[in-house]
Amino acid sequence: MVYSIRNKRFLQQLSAVLLTLLVIPAALASDWTYRVRLHDNIWDLSSRYLKPEVSWQKLRDYNKVADPYHLPPGMSLRIPIAWLHVQPTSAEVIAVAGNAHVQLPGQTQPVQITTGMTLPYGTRLSTDADASLTLQFADGSRVLMQDNSQLDLDQMSAYGRTGMVDTRLRLQHGRVSSAVTPMTGAAARFSVETPGTVSSVRGTHFRVATDTDQSQTEVLTGRVDVAGDHSHVLVQKGLGVAVANGSGPKQAQPLLSAPTLHCPSQPVNQLPYAFGWTALDGAKSYRVQMASNDRFETLLLDHVTSAPQFGLPDVPDGDYAVRVHGIDASRLEGEDSVCVLHINGHPQPPLVMQPLPDSKVRDTRPSFHWTENLQAASYVWQLASDAQFTQLLAAEPKLTGDSVRAPQALPYGRYYWRIASRDSSGKQGPFSNAMPFDLVPQPPVPEVGKPKPSGHLVSFGWAAGSPGQRHHIQLDRHPDFAHPQVDQTVEQPVLQIQKPGSGTWYVRMQTIDTDGYVGPWGETQKIRISCMACRIAAIGGGSVLLWILL
Repeated sequence: MVYSIRNKRFLQQLSAVLLTLLVIPAALASDWTYRVRLHDNIWDLSSRYLKPEVSWQKLRDYNKVADPYHLPPGMSLRIPIAWLHVQPTSAEVIAVAGNAHVQLPGQTQPVQITTGMTLPYGTRLSTDADASLTLQFADGSRVLMQDNSQLDLDQMSAYGRTGMVDTRLRLQHGRVSSAVTPMTGAAARFSVETPGTVSSVRGTHFRVATDTDQSQTEVLTGRVDVAGDHSHVLVQKGLGVAVANGSGPKQAQPLLSAPTLHCPSQPVNQLPYAFGWTALDGAKSYRVQMASNDRFETLLLDHVTSAPQFGLPDVPDGDYAVRVHGIDASRLEGEDSVCVLHINGHPQPPLVMQPLPDSKVRDTRPSFHWTENLQAASYVWQLASDAQFTQLLAAEPKLTGDSVRAPQALPYGRYYWRIASRDSSGKQGPFSNAMPFDLVPQPPVPEVGKPKPSGHLVSFGWAAGSPGQRHHIQLDRHPDFAHPQVDQTVEQPVLQIQKPGSGTWYVRMQTIDTDGYVGPWGETQKIRISCMACRIAAIGGGSVLLWILL
């Protein structure tokens, strides 16, 4: 919603007045107080703090100084805010990640933001998806600007050498998190304005977010005055307020408490890592953020999920911080829990190709295959009879390529294997999970029995195998089976087909086990099929054709 200039000025003025009254007596609201130090004199103080057009005599008379040559240490000098020298300040980009842009005053085209940039008031900043940055202001206050956000630096000024700064930001859309240095002095102020609210503080940690229909303010420490539509509410620590654009702020609501994180006690070596926490009552979703340290100056991850867990991304080895908070039905985001963890997962193990976990292997000297990791110079391979690998049967500490074979024949039974990568510097990464497999005998190939004719059909039968096994059978005129005329897979130990032509045929069969393993072909058998009608014709018999299968 678009607000008139009058309404915006009212919001700013109301917020400033209320904020001032929170921390200083009304009689002194327009004054800054200076405590005199040893060797101070009124001429030096006037030169240091007052505007050029304000004379030292005014300061003397305002404080009823009887002897300007002798200012006793500890004396309090009151200086009207309007007399103080005011100068513009700037913000510094202390960290940036991803694509973020800045449009400086007087420029028509935005440019890429880089760390160390100094930005004056009148600057507009924007962040793309998965981008973030941190600004530091003249008094040390910091603002984390999250992705898909737009922020204007409306006003940044300092009152000479008093230490008082006036910082005013305008969040057009998106989300910022502010850590404001505690302020002293009547003119010190920090505010974040959205299309519907102005949030003003004098030293606290709070978040502000806005989109097309609502603005939110969430207070983590201190207190924040939130003004909008001719009303205001004072939001204390642990509370938040959601304001529909065009409406005034209502009563502050409690934020969701910080969730209990399942922070790993050991280094994380399997990536992606499923980071979890205890579900919160009242949470509709959760925001998960990951940074390179617990200052959260830039975000490696900023994701909203409905489940109480999320897979952390594959990042280089090192220390990281993860923080999580709940989001309630009104879209207010709760208090943070932070976990610092150490990742030591590189180089990652390659992907396993064969044998797969819980598969069956028939070769008594099994072969092991994997993909090749581009970060790996070699691999560490181990074979054991137990899942803890305390009983190693074979090991290779520096393999190259993508496969290895067991060095000797193994008896039938259950085995475990695993593999790890080693980089060019010699650093070994974590092992893959222990992958069990069973070494079992080849499934027996039943011998095809004598064919049995039945009318125009002929049946082949053999001994039944184990439950669930299938059988693949082929018939061909030639023993190489280059072009089999019968090629079928059957569930039952029988094959029934139309009677083939007379002459010599070759038949073979293989068993397909319950796990899909296709066994070797059995021995090729030769059969001869003759024509009885031909024999009868040769001796003057009738014309009925009878098949005889030999």
